[in-house]
Amino acid sequence: MFSTKLLRWFGQAKRDLPWRKEPRVPYRVWVSEVMLQQTRVDVVIPYYRRFLRRFPSLKSLAAAPLDDVLALWSGLGYYTRARNLWKAARACQGALPRTAAALRELPGFGPYTAAAVASLAFGEDVPLVDGNVARVLARVFRLEGDAREESWTVAATLLPKGRAGAFNEALMELGATVCTPRAPRCGECPVSRECQGRSAPERYPQPRKRPERPLLEWTALALQRRDGAVLLSRRPEDALFAGLWDLPATEIKLPGVRQHGELADCGVVEQTLTHREVRVSIQRGRGSGTPRSKTLRWVLPLHLGALGLSSLARKSLRRAGIAGA
Repeated sequence: MFSTKLLRWFGQAKRDLPWRKEPRVPYRVWVSEVMLQQTRVDVVIPYYRRFLRRFPSLKSLAAAPLDDVLALWSGLGYYTRARNLWKAARACQGALPRTAAALRELPGFGPYTAAAVASLAFGEDVPLVDGNVARVLARVFRLEGDAREESWTVAATLLPKGRAGAFNEALMELGATVCTPRAPRCGECPVSRECQGRSAPERYPQPRKRPERPLLEWTALALQRRDGAVLLSRRPEDALFAGLWDLPATEIKLPGVRQHGELADCGVVEQTLTHREVRVSIQRGRGSGTPRSKTLRWVLPLHLGALGLSSLARKSLRRAGIAGA
């Protein structure tokens, strides 16, 4: 039987990961699942550990300033995840709901995250589908197209009653370690005999056509005071990297701040994101004054680590010659 073979294999082959420690703590399961979205396990582990040292419980996360949350997330990318994690912690009033349907009412809980927390942390018999699961099921059952939508239906028919959490985790583990996108190790697969696509695994799932990434360009201004502090601006809620701190774009008004002398061109920084390309031209100059806006602040280089900065912002600061970025 498919589920029996998969669970037996998982019991022997699963990786020893910090969020798999028993007994499962729902809050920790949730944090790990959010961090693992579109991010490799080896990248997530140190972030996960640092995050839980600072925010060991749901209540501590809910009580924290958003700046502190974004600072610990800095460099992990996809910052909407961090903002939604914080919003959901505040919205659920001390305890996560126990069902996928109820979890879906919280910020940031899509079908996958809700099913993952509900099955792994609370034992609800619900299926889940991420990229790894969709790839496994597309190959085993030769699902046409990108297979993601149909995989939800197929996964529901395979769930062993009372063991949905372990089964879901086993499917994800199989896709992550054996049934990989390229060069799958079919000889090590516990369900290879059931796999209808084994003779040509590269055909499944069929690749989706990715749209061309639009190019975003702007010019950023690196103003420094005599004491070395650099002027930063909080990114607007409707902008890329919303809520994070960055060098202000040259078109942003700087009430209370004075610029001194000529600006120097420091070159360009570039970054490729999932859905767009970004190119920022950096100019550097001297400044002074007291900002008359809550979205502006002077920050000494040694304090930059305490702020939520995207990797692009850090690149920009380094390009401007700002130490500590």
